[in-house]
Amino acid sequence: MRIEDLVVVALTAPYIRPHTAADYPANGVRNCVWVRLETDSGIVGWGEAYSGCYATEVTIAALQRLTRNLVGGDPLDPSAALAEIRFRNRYWAMRGIGAQATSAIEAALWDIVGKVRQVPIWRLLGDGTRRPVLLYASAGDSVLEPETVLQEVQQFVQAGFQAYKIRCGGRLDDKADHLERDAERVAAAREALGPDRQLFVDIAVPQKSANWDYSRAEAYMRKLAAHRVAFLEEPAMTYDVTGYRYLNSLGLVPTAGGESFCCPEEFEPFFEAGAYGVVQPDAAVVGGPASCVDVIRQAHHYGVPVAVHAWSGGVGLAQNIHAACSNAGVMAMEWPMSVHVLAEEPIRNIWDFRNGELQPPELPGLGVTISTELLDNYPLRPYSERDY
Repeated sequence: MRIEDLVVVALTAPYIRPHTAADYPANGVRNCVWVRLETDSGIVGWGEAYSGCYATEVTIAALQRLTRNLVGGDPLDPSAALAEIRFRNRYWAMRGIGAQATSAIEAALWDIVGKVRQVPIWRLLGDGTRRPVLLYASAGDSVLEPETVLQEVQQFVQAGFQAYKIRCGGRLDDKADHLERDAERVAAAREALGPDRQLFVDIAVPQKSANWDYSRAEAYMRKLAAHRVAFLEEPAMTYDVTGYRYLNSLGLVPTAGGESFCCPEEFEPFFEAGAYGVVQPDAAVVGGPASCVDVIRQAHHYGVPVAVHAWSGGVGLAQNIHAACSNAGVMAMEWPMSVHVLAEEPIRNIWDFRNGELQPPELPGLGVTISTELLDNYPLRPYSERDY
C-alpha cells in the first residue's frame, strides 16, 4: 500500500451555541483544517491540526510543505513516515506551528492503520484494555454571573456530566481584579455540582494581561481551595516552569497546563521540576494521538494525572478520544460545550456517552464520518479565524 495523495481541507462553520462575545471577540464562526490521506487501495485517513482554528492559512501552508515528500510512502509505518518528515523539516518544524501541524498527519496515518487492521486506534496505542473516560463540560464563560453559572451547571448535570470547568479572571486582556466575584461564581458551580462531582477552574494566564503574577494566582488558589477545585488551569505563563513549580508546591490547588505544547519533549522540564499537578496534552496540538500517548506515559512515570485538553473540530476530538481511552492515568477529558457542526458531525457514529463517561469507540481507525455534504456546505472563509 502506498500514499497516493494528500489533500488539505479547510472549512468554516457558524457556532450553534456561540461563545460569549466578551470572552471570544471573534465573528461567531469556527475554522478547521483537516488532512485527507488517500492510498492506492482506496482507504482514506483523516487528521486535524488545532492550529487551523487560529492560523488557518499558515497551517495550510505548513501542511503542504511538510507533506510534499509523503506521496509514494508507506502509510502503515507512521513512526518512520513522521521521522522522515521531522528530519526533512528540522530547521523550522521541531516546535511551533510546524510541529503542531504534524498532529494532522500522524492522526491520518494511524487512521489508515486502524482501518487496515479493522481496529480502533486506541487499541493500537495502548494495551487493549477498555477504559471509558470521564468527560467534563467545559463552559462557564468568565462574564457569566453566579446565578447563570448555577443554572448552566444544573443543565449539564441533568445531561449526565459529572464534572465541569469554569473560566475565571475576567475577559481577555482584562486588568481588573475579579477574585471576589469569581469566588462567588465558583461557589455557585460547586453548589450545583454537589459534593461529589469534580470542579475545575481555568484562569488562562497566557491569555490575560501581563499584570498577572504569582501572588495573584496564589490568591485565587487560597480563595478557591475551599470549594474543592481539582485543578487550576494555566495559573502562570506557558513556559514558566518556576512559576508553576512554586504554585504547585503550595499544596492548595493542583496546577494544570500544557495544552499548547507542540511536542512531547516540551513537557519534560515541567515533569522533572514537579511543576504540574495535572497535565493537559492535546492530540491535535502535541503531534497527534501517538504523541499524546507519549505524554500520557511520561505523566504516568512521574505520577501526574492527565486531563486531556480538547477544543478542536470533530476529527481532532476523535484524536483526543482515542488517546484518552488508550492508557491508564487519564482522570478526565475536556468536552467543549460551544457547539458547531464541524465538531458534531464527524463524531456522530462514535459518540457513546453514559453515566458521565465516553465509551471507547469500536469503529476502525478514528471512526470519524466526513460526508461530501459537510465539505461542500462549509467552505473556508479566508482569514476568518479568531484572534487571541
